[in-house]
Amino acid sequence: MKIIGTNFFGHDSAIFYIDTIKKEIFAISTERVTRIKHDWLDISPILEKYAFSDIDYVCHGYGDFDEPIKGDLRIERLIALYQGKAHRKLLRPTYVKDLSPSRTKKLSILLSALFTRPKDVKNYMEMKNKKYTDKFIKQSAHLTQREIMDNYILGVLESSNIKPKKIDYFDHHLTHAVGAYYFSPFAFQHKALSLTIDGWGDGFFSKVFVFDGNQFDQIGQSKIAKVDSSNLGFSHNLSSIGVLYGNFTEALGLRRASDEGKVEALAAFAEKDEVLYDELVAATRISAEGIGYDVEAIKPFYNMEYLKNQIQKIGEKSFAAVIQSYLEDTVVDYLNMLAEHQDIEYLCLSGGTAANIIMSLNIYERTKFKHIFVMPPMGDEGIAVGSALLKALEMGEDISWVNQHYMPYFGNVLTGDEIEEAITFYDDRITSEYIGEAWYKDAAKTISEDKIIAVVHGRMEFGPRALGNRSILANPVNPDIRALINLKVKKRPEYQPFCPSILEEERERLFENSFPHKHMAIAFRAKEEFYDQIPSAIHVDGTARPQFIERQDNPAYYELLKEVKRYTGFGVVINTSFNLHGRTIVHTAKDAILDFLDCNIDELYIEGFRITRK
Repeated sequence: MKIIGTNFFGHDSAIFYIDTIKKEIFAISTERVTRIKHDWLDISPILEKYAFSDIDYVCHGYGDFDEPIKGDLRIERLIALYQGKAHRKLLRPTYVKDLSPSRTKKLSILLSALFTRPKDVKNYMEMKNKKYTDKFIKQSAHLTQREIMDNYILGVLESSNIKPKKIDYFDHHLTHAVGAYYFSPFAFQHKALSLTIDGWGDGFFSKVFVFDGNQFDQIGQSKIAKVDSSNLGFSHNLSSIGVLYGNFTEALGLRRASDEGKVEALAAFAEKDEVLYDELVAATRISAEGIGYDVEAIKPFYNMEYLKNQIQKIGEKSFAAVIQSYLEDTVVDYLNMLAEHQDIEYLCLSGGTAANIIMSLNIYERTKFKHIFVMPPMGDEGIAVGSALLKALEMGEDISWVNQHYMPYFGNVLTGDEIEEAITFYDDRITSEYIGEAWYKDAAKTISEDKIIAVVHGRMEFGPRALGNRSILANPVNPDIRALINLKVKKRPEYQPFCPSILEEERERLFENSFPHKHMAIAFRAKEEFYDQIPSAIHVDGTARPQFIERQDNPAYYELLKEVKRYTGFGVVINTSFNLHGRTIVHTAKDAILDFLDCNIDELYIEGFRITRK
């Protein structure tokens, strides 16, 4: 059976294709194709790039058509999609920054397009006109919300010659939880809790399920509520732990739903302000049934002016530490309450807020859950996974094999023709040499010489973490390399840490308490004796977010780490995703070479080719 699970549209839209007979998987986010970070438009660009045939079912990771507060399946979302597509077609953006041009730049684009692309201008102006959108709503009045959504999705699919038997819609949080459990090493072996936590979805920001083989039951939920915060500076007015973290992110001048990791990193530099923290805690209600809020008491945290004043009063670092400590303590307290009623030691985490690695470390250290799996595509791209698996279970298909694909290398592989075409395209700016399958030996030597390299090898990762196949790599022994990559390559704040990829055989040597985690989704505490020996791999708080590597995980990457250890004494490299600031992880050979040329990386390795600048 062939099933395509989707986050069909919305933040981090994506597909997950599964063939239950051939036991094949392919998955990719829309952003990788469009290079618009966290792309929220529908999956059309993926379907235009990749062909799928004989699809039986297509599923979407939202299921509540009647949700009154934040309806993700209502006609208003489709209108926003049509408007977004018209806007995108007019602007023709290369990266996310191009979606918000200056007024002068936008006017210039409009005037030019009037003569060269009048249809694009007409479509854009129509979609801005309220009469046009009102007409669309009126024409759809005789249809149910589901029929409207079916028509939209089927129309997109038919344009790519995909004709499924049915479109299915599943509960948002259940799809998160299902993906996390069935890709975990616990699936079909142990009973486990699966906790989801994010901004919102289908009326909730968190749910908890107990999984045992093919059986699962919901045991907790945390419902969103409206906070009366109109005209107070934030576009989101939902009471949820994810929205609160986003408010703090935005108040710091950062980008919501993208830069929360910067807040987490900044928090390590200061202690929390106790007064502001206590105010947050006082507005929060935690029980084994779920997390809730006093919507009046929480209201100041939905007021931009109030939060900005707090930053002025206590400083950015302490402000960041408030929301980070609040997240850690709230989730730990909730899980400890759940643990009192459940004799379970295995825990799966998913949802966008589960990307917070220090939260996961606190769970490991402060609860009874010592067996933890964080879904690698933990954000809303992950609901594509869960929706496909739910449909497979519903149809009686065997999915016990999926966690054998425990490394999320689910994306595309670059072909030789594509690589050679890209090399020819940039021939006037690069020098290339084919060094063969043992490329990792040259790469390791280059790293040991304190040079920064990029690697494109094998199938692309699915999810936000680069795990050695679309990575920028460097030597953590060099104390200056972290600042160099931040300022000269990634062009991001100097305080942000980088993750290390580490040989599994080095784990107990370098870390205090840890387990063989492979996906850079939880932090562990390094032994203090190594703070000065691998300084660029360890954050100011003594933690690192590692990827522990064994040969079977990624043979070439494992050999690279072995070679690095020969030179430096440590089977460790800094590993950050191969993308520049404001861009997505590279998808094509041309993407890779362009990003290489646009920054200060010394060498690029693509499937056995070594590329340098002329």
